[in-house]
Amino acid sequence: MKKIVGIIVIVLVVILTVSGFYYNYATKSPLKGEEVTVVVNEGDSLYNVLDRLDNQGFIKSKTLIKIYMKLHNTSAELVPGTFKLSGNLSFEKIIAVLENKNNEGSISVTIPEGYDIEKMAILFEEKGLFTKDEFLKAIKEYAAPDYISAKEGRRYDLEGFLFPDTYFFNPGVEPNEVIATMNNAFNSKIKSIIPEGTNIYDIITIASLIENETRVDEERPLVSSVIYNRLKKEMKLQIDATVIYALGEHVDTVLNKHLEVDSPYNTYKNHGLPLGPISSPGISSILAAAKPESTDYLFYVLEKDKTHHYFTDNDVDFMNKLKELGY
Repeated sequence: MKKIVGIIVIVLVVILTVSGFYYNYATKSPLKGEEVTVVVNEGDSLYNVLDRLDNQGFIKSKTLIKIYMKLHNTSAELVPGTFKLSGNLSFEKIIAVLENKNNEGSISVTIPEGYDIEKMAILFEEKGLFTKDEFLKAIKEYAAPDYISAKEGRRYDLEGFLFPDTYFFNPGVEPNEVIATMNNAFNSKIKSIIPEGTNIYDIITIASLIENETRVDEERPLVSSVIYNRLKKEMKLQIDATVIYALGEHVDTVLNKHLEVDSPYNTYKNHGLPLGPISSPGISSILAAAKPESTDYLFYVLEKDKTHHYFTDNDVDFMNKLKELGY
């Protein structure tokens, strides 16, 4: 009889506990504070987000939330972006906000591969998030990650390290929140691409050159091989895209007068890599920079189709090709 009573008591405790979980997290908020800002990165799971919130001290009990998730078989497809959550939202409503499948009330921003920070700033202003100057000011004041060492003369420390992708931001989002979202997305993407112990800064610098020099994915490892081969032979890279970045304005054709611009980004005047990345490269360019094709190529030139390149390992062949193409 005592055993039966004991079992009944245990069952009642379990029922009350489960009911309590349901009540607390289906109707009450698991958050601390009146408002919490949540950054969801590309590829984040709900567990990732909860762990970060817990580390920041915004969760009442991560353990109870995870028990609730197990009991209710909770899952979510999160949308990358920055979200402001009211401190009185239930757990289920929080998930609904973070999933935001209809993107109601949020602003979609697509950052193309190869965009630099100033182009991003213009796009954010056009989307009505904040002004170009507000974004550039925040970029300059933002604490750079450890893999970006201090270098005098660099235009923007975070150039190349804000991942190009589609993001959803709420109206009123602060520039710092956008920067954090994009840099966190970058950090998440490169984990499986760039081997541990590799110089991330140099890889992204090379990837940014590849991004700006190529139009088709299959040529990216070839352009990468040219860059590495020229660096090994201590040849100047002589990449037009670095001149355009050094000028600080777009030109359709790089002329001889442009090649004389005095800048640490100008690879016609300086040996080695430019001072830093010149744009935000995509995955294909980062992969190519991390794993270049094995070739003897030292030169390439854009073909007449303005899409593909001609590659060669000697300057005579290169000069002949230039004449053939009318350069």
